[in-house]
Amino acid sequence: MKRLIIILLLGAVFMQCSPKINKKNTANVDFRSIVPSPKPAPAIKFGRYKSFAITNGLRVIVVNNKKVPTVSVRLFLDRKPISEGDKAGYIELTGEMLSRGSKTRTKAQLDEDIDYLGANFSTFSKGFYLSGLSRNVDKMMEIASDAILNPAFSKEEFDKIKKQKLSGLAAEKEDPNSISSNVCNALNYGKSHPFGEMVTEKTINNVTLDDCKKYYNDYFSPELGYLVFVGDIDAKKARELAFKYFGKWKNVGKTIKPLPNVLFPSKTSVGFVPKTGAVQSVVAITYPVKLTPNSPDLIKARVLNTIIGGFFRSRLNQNLREDHAYTYGIRSSLRDNMNIGEFTARASVRNEVTDSAIAQIMYELNRIRTEKVPEEELELVKSVMAGKFGRALEGPNAIANFALKTERFKLPKNFYKDYLKNLEKVTVDDIYNMAQKYIKPNNANIVVVGDKSVADKLKKFGKVNFYDIYGNKVKMTKPMGSDISLKELFAENIKALGGQKAVDKVKSLETEYIAKMQGMELKLWEMKVNGEKYAMKMDMMGRTMQSETYNGKNGIKTANGQSMPMSEDDMKESKEASLVFPVLALASNKNAKLNGVESVDGIDYYVVEVKNGDKTELYYFNKKNYLLERHDIIMSVNGKTQKISFKITDYKNHDGVLISEKKTMSGAMPMLIEFNLTKAVVNGKIDETVFKID
Repeated sequence: MKRLIIILLLGAVFMQCSPKINKKNTANVDFRSIVPSPKPAPAIKFGRYKSFAITNGLRVIVVNNKKVPTVSVRLFLDRKPISEGDKAGYIELTGEMLSRGSKTRTKAQLDEDIDYLGANFSTFSKGFYLSGLSRNVDKMMEIASDAILNPAFSKEEFDKIKKQKLSGLAAEKEDPNSISSNVCNALNYGKSHPFGEMVTEKTINNVTLDDCKKYYNDYFSPELGYLVFVGDIDAKKARELAFKYFGKWKNVGKTIKPLPNVLFPSKTSVGFVPKTGAVQSVVAITYPVKLTPNSPDLIKARVLNTIIGGFFRSRLNQNLREDHAYTYGIRSSLRDNMNIGEFTARASVRNEVTDSAIAQIMYELNRIRTEKVPEEELELVKSVMAGKFGRALEGPNAIANFALKTERFKLPKNFYKDYLKNLEKVTVDDIYNMAQKYIKPNNANIVVVGDKSVADKLKKFGKVNFYDIYGNKVKMTKPMGSDISLKELFAENIKALGGQKAVDKVKSLETEYIAKMQGMELKLWEMKVNGEKYAMKMDMMGRTMQSETYNGKNGIKTANGQSMPMSEDDMKESKEASLVFPVLALASNKNAKLNGVESVDGIDYYVVEVKNGDKTELYYFNKKNYLLERHDIIMSVNGKTQKISFKITDYKNHDGVLISEKKTMSGAMPMLIEFNLTKAVVNGKIDETVFKID
């Protein structure tokens, strides 16, 4: 399967290529050494908006802008967070279902009507977004209201959405940044809090169509809603449309249960999520904070965070990137929320500097609490923030967002009009006081996702607890001593496959796997003559994209019609690939070593590691049945670390031996790719022409 990786990565590598910078007349100039002078805050003219409510309580906001003959409409339901429990994800699925057809339109008809108007329409769990030409706004609103007020909740569409969500979750399980975010949320808020709940494959599988219908019936209510019009439309027309299409929408009046209390960390501790073979650690220092959008601290707190890690020249980025070269970049956020906010600083760093990077982050967090910020640094940050605010006002949608926040959070009507004035008033003492209130290095969750070899170095920061990717505490098993040897593990795998005699009888194996990817069909065909010859061909939509032929003496490989002889290393890999069962290659590999036991998705695996240059391969053997159920390949692609994972499942008996009938790949492409076995011939007639090399 790993031969498939190269061709699938070509597109990703191409997309990552950046245009070369024209260096003409830049010789001998180090722009990084030139500190830009802070500029005066630009004069800001805050656009006006109108707001009103219709009889059912739906509030309407109108931002008139006639520069372009277009209009956008957004419905936002301002409901409190809801606990989803063991069905986490059903609220998100409900939002997607609303654009999948109404009682009068199928999904195809709805899409066709939107396309005919040249409009855009999407739905989410708290409403919808609609945009198009202003002359079509009446028809667009009719379509949107039909979808929102008369959803079909088709079982067929529900099953499609559910399958798509499961595919995305399977890919996220391999993403260290997604894992970091999930575990940070679980530790900050607790897994019973809506902010700490985690959407998993298990919770999505628990969701039924009735769950989605119940959420819609309970919480889609106009009294919670804001209908925001932006563009070439006046208040009179907006009022007319709101009444016409949403005036008969009835209130539900469903109350939401109070949120559970959030326990703030009493001391700093380390949460470690092991990812065997990872060459980088994702490090996060995080904890909940009490900061609301209408707090008088808000602007001052944002200045504080910008100084710490909110822009390129922040303290954290200067320290970890510029001074120590630990990371390509680090950012921090101080998030406000009407319920509970959060501070987080996160970066990806090399394994060997994980503890050093954490030490420098903690140093900067302590420094801003103990040393007052220099006046010139504060003025630079305020200037940066003023410029960013000014640019945000360039579009009418920004005015609409500000208007929505003003209405939702009951902000002073002049909050955004006076934003720059209040920003300019922030003092050095204000920053010092905000740091005492919101920066808590001694009451933080340090979350690290990385290779477990770095865990021991983190004890100096606090107690180290181990977690799985779902935020569940786990016990780490030390490398096996008398438990099992590498030789014994391989013997157990042979026994699980059918036994030594059955395995020895297999002299050749021909397989064909087919996968669907964005409407395209991938076909992977392989012929293995055990330890002697190997041939492979991968077709995409009937066209051969890649092939390999190794006849035991020579080899040739082809990609996109271009052929070239195999190198010695290529032929060595092809010889290993010719072995019908991976364990046969591992048993003869002197670099193979038994790492220990690792829990993945609640299953304990013996992990065998093979390092070859800058490439590491990890083989996961189920501790209960000894079958190989996972294969990870970690390598460098275009100067960046790439991890490809194969989940190997559905073993079935084929002529006395077990062969996997499903191999699911993640990491090579943004989506999951599932290969299903369509052909398996054990000890069949060998067509020698497939090994012919001209």
